[in-house]
Amino acid sequence: MLNRWQDFAEHEGGGQPLDIAAEMYQLTLCIVGKTLFNIDLRDGASDFEQAFLRVNRLYAEYFYAPFPPLNVPIPRNRRLQAAIRSLNEVVDTIINERRRQNRDKGDLLSMLLMARDEETGQGMNEQQVHDEVMTMLMAGHETVATSLTWTLYLLSQHPDVEQRFHVELDEVLGGNMPTVEHIAKLSYTQMVFEEALRLYPPAWLFGRKAIADDEIRGYHIPANSMIFISPYCTHRHPAFWESPEVFDPERFSPERSVNRPSFAYFPFAGGPRLCIGNIFAMMEAKLVLATIAQRYRLRLLPGHPVEYEAMLNLRPRHGMLMTLQHKSSTP
Repeated sequence: MLNRWQDFAEHEGGGQPLDIAAEMYQLTLCIVGKTLFNIDLRDGASDFEQAFLRVNRLYAEYFYAPFPPLNVPIPRNRRLQAAIRSLNEVVDTIINERRRQNRDKGDLLSMLLMARDEETGQGMNEQQVHDEVMTMLMAGHETVATSLTWTLYLLSQHPDVEQRFHVELDEVLGGNMPTVEHIAKLSYTQMVFEEALRLYPPAWLFGRKAIADDEIRGYHIPANSMIFISPYCTHRHPAFWESPEVFDPERFSPERSVNRPSFAYFPFAGGPRLCIGNIFAMMEAKLVLATIAQRYRLRLLPGHPVEYEAMLNLRPRHGMLMTLQHKSSTP
């Protein structure tokens, strides 16, 4: 990806803009395909992402206006079903190809196909395997891509933070490409990403179902009620955060984090439903940010509108058009 960006960075007139949001979506989809399923999704990444974006947007429309039901064949629902079929075809192709190869590749897909119930010895049925792969593909790329996009945008708007970020990379990496051995030493890089997750949590709203009658601070919660909790709102609450609208990675230093309530910050949810990929996402984000910053500085295209769109995730509504400067260039 960075080699391909070279053509944009050297374009006459100071660089041809790139939609960094689209770049991050394709990158993270390829990463999750390679790391979890040992497959190369580069050729189909764009088609999968377009189908996923349609599902994302149409489900969001249904969430805000849940009538008529999804089984009523109005145009919106037909478009949604067509997009879902496109996603299903990708997933079914991945599973069928692995079954045809009939060998253990030591990845998550092999684990799913070989899993057996300890008591019955029964494996997963086709639908169960399908749903697991679909969930990992969709959740495993969208949230990280969105977070990386917002992080790169915030760095471009805060030169003091960006400069300290580059100082840490120079000290830790010494001009080399980052590896897993460097991750623990990239502490400021992690603070930058955590602060981006605070301001723009990709999962901006979580739903939970009350399994029994309950009461929260005097409010009666009937059984089977749906409760919605928003990290976006909590992450900007002045009771927990000083100057909550300010981008300040230092607020995640050990000294300033020690007395913070546990659920003042929950970009990966929490409790028994904590995101299963939280450690993977943090590792991936630090490596991607450090790798990009070893080659380029990114600048928002002047005049490009930046606003979020609250779909299933908090995406940039108009993408994120940015120009590239070689790292050696003057910031």
